[in-house]
Amino acid sequence: MENGGKPAPRSPRVVALIKYIEGSVDYPFARIAALDFSGDSDIVDLLIEPELVQDRAVAISDIEPVRLVFPVRVDGPPSVFSQRADFPLDLVHTNYEPSGDGRCLCIWEENWHDLSRNLTAQRLIERIRDWFSRTASGELHNPDQPLEPMILATSSTLVVPPGHPPTEWHGVVVEDDEDRLTAVLDARPRKNGCRPVPFAIFSLEVEPQVHGALHHRPRDLQRLHDLVGEMGRDLLGTLEAWLFEQLPQGDRVIVLLISIPKRRTADGEVEAWEHWAFSPTEKIESLAQRLGLVERDPDTGRFGRLLTKAPVENLSEIALYGWRVVQRLDHATARLYAGNPADRGVSLVGIGAGAIGSNVMLNTKHAGIGKWTVIDSDINLPHNLVRQIHPDAMTGFPKAETTALLLDTCLAEGGDTHIRANFLAPGAAVEAVREAVGAADLTVDFSASPSVLGAVSDNAEIARAASFFFGPDGRDLVVLAEDKARALRLDEIEAYYFLCAGTDPLLADHLASARTDMVRYANACQDLTRPLPPWQVQALSGIAAGRLLSLLEEEQAVALIWRLEAGSGAVTPMELNLRPVRRHEFDDFRVTVSEAVIETMRRLREQRAPNETGGVLLGSFDLSRRVLHVVAALPAPPDSRQSPTYFIRGAKHLKPLVEGIEARSAGSIVYVGEWHSHPDGAKVEPSDDDEVVFKHLETHLDPTGAPYVMAICGAPETWIRAGWHSWRVGEGAMRHG
Repeated sequence: MENGGKPAPRSPRVVALIKYIEGSVDYPFARIAALDFSGDSDIVDLLIEPELVQDRAVAISDIEPVRLVFPVRVDGPPSVFSQRADFPLDLVHTNYEPSGDGRCLCIWEENWHDLSRNLTAQRLIERIRDWFSRTASGELHNPDQPLEPMILATSSTLVVPPGHPPTEWHGVVVEDDEDRLTAVLDARPRKNGCRPVPFAIFSLEVEPQVHGALHHRPRDLQRLHDLVGEMGRDLLGTLEAWLFEQLPQGDRVIVLLISIPKRRTADGEVEAWEHWAFSPTEKIESLAQRLGLVERDPDTGRFGRLLTKAPVENLSEIALYGWRVVQRLDHATARLYAGNPADRGVSLVGIGAGAIGSNVMLNTKHAGIGKWTVIDSDINLPHNLVRQIHPDAMTGFPKAETTALLLDTCLAEGGDTHIRANFLAPGAAVEAVREAVGAADLTVDFSASPSVLGAVSDNAEIARAASFFFGPDGRDLVVLAEDKARALRLDEIEAYYFLCAGTDPLLADHLASARTDMVRYANACQDLTRPLPPWQVQALSGIAAGRLLSLLEEEQAVALIWRLEAGSGAVTPMELNLRPVRRHEFDDFRVTVSEAVIETMRRLREQRAPNETGGVLLGSFDLSRRVLHVVAALPAPPDSRQSPTYFIRGAKHLKPLVEGIEARSAGSIVYVGEWHSHPDGAKVEPSDDDEVVFKHLETHLDPTGAPYVMAICGAPETWIRAGWHSWRVGEGAMRHG
């Protein structure tokens, strides 16, 4: 696109940056030196004026020329280069770039997807200014951070699988503890170095039986033969044929495994399987001889097959030793043992296999929840071992793959899968991710990333979404979940959660350590983690897993917080009172207004009638997704002027109030506009004076890149108009219930 014959910027962020610098009411401490939109990137050369200390540890100038290179095909991070010819070399948090644009400055350490949500043009400039300021004072590189790299770098037990017996059994594990054996059988052999089971396994499935009275345990081969015969099978005939096949391993111990399908009624379906296991006192060759099938050569001592079967000796003299048979757990049995009320398994997607994700997925897997698909793009690093489920042997392997492997080996039933991908940019895995979330009963975001939460909220393929995460200091657990109809979306719940964090005294310090108490696990800018005691992770993850099981049985949306007191171990729960929202879909952006906002404006209007009243609106926004959530309407400050025909908002106590809410919500809840009331009989559409108010909002907020909204509360309805830099203004009305 060109403007007056000159190339125009292609990146929306460049458009926003130019408008901010040229149109800001307040001086932006940056000037445009040159623009170039002719190449593969949009280039903006700026003169930055940082705030500098008197005594400078690094020679930073009062005016620093920089070049910003913006990608135009994707919304990626701009590269920032110093354009000063004598800019100091070998500074920390700079990278050598062979592009010729100068020395690249490392301006941020956060993930771009999260940073981009509210990186307005104003905040971008302030980021660059802050980098120069802290470099000049020597405070940019933390003392605890490692040095920068030079280059970028019955008595015995038989355990069997659940369900229908396989056609062939394989012994995979055997443990001998003072002559008491524990042996594990499976449908397929294992190739993991387990000791081979020194048994020959004979298996026989009888006809389905109706459950009833208990039989006495057979203590000899004759009694077992008779009992199996009552169940429709010839034990000896089948056993004799099998013994001939097993003669080459004639010194092996025999396990006779009888499988019984059980019904509740004679014409009912098979509901369960019971297994009996016995070992005769004779091994293969000697039992074959006792049954008249073979004879020992007196000269060689070897057994030979008889052409004519010899008379069978007294079978009641062949004693049987019984095994205790237990079945490995499937999902249904695990649910029974775990007290899980669900009557079926579910399909789930877990995004993020970190501290909370891996622990919650494994915990719920133990409870028979169903099958997980794990989505994560990271690998296991040493510092992860403190709070995740992965052992040291899995260090260096992908989190998604290793988590799914641990889940898949948790119960006898497998089926857990993994997708190694970044949910925000899945690349070649995009179709696999789409299919996984589309098939899941619930998609759970464990990533603690607001950008992932937003993407999950927007995804129309998802049946229902939830987000589980720890508070910044690791002592709070937060659970946000949509209702089954998705009438309230996850990002709308998150916006209200941030409001509560900013306004509820009980949560005053909930987000206080959002950018502090970090530990570096390596020497790059983003190599940050937070110390989390494993016992706290386990305690809160256990609560989270229990809440996830309950959530699957519930219909409604929830926002819950649990606070763990480290000293006493006490846990205090909190439930946030969620309200519905009104959504306004404009051409280029979406605005939601909480019902609580409308109710507050109506209540304040009625209290001040016949005078008009008003106040400010608070909310959160996401630049990347073009979403604005209006979550609070504040009352008129005490110095406001109110009459039946006009309202002029005051400012007494307002600034510290709004700034306090913004600080306690970690910058998420901010001033987004103004509201006022109209008296009975007056239309809710804006008057000429109201247009002046909106123009004031546009003048002061539009250049910053932040959205803004004006609301007018009348008797029958509330009217709103919203604007967002570079996009159209939208307006609409909300009828009162």
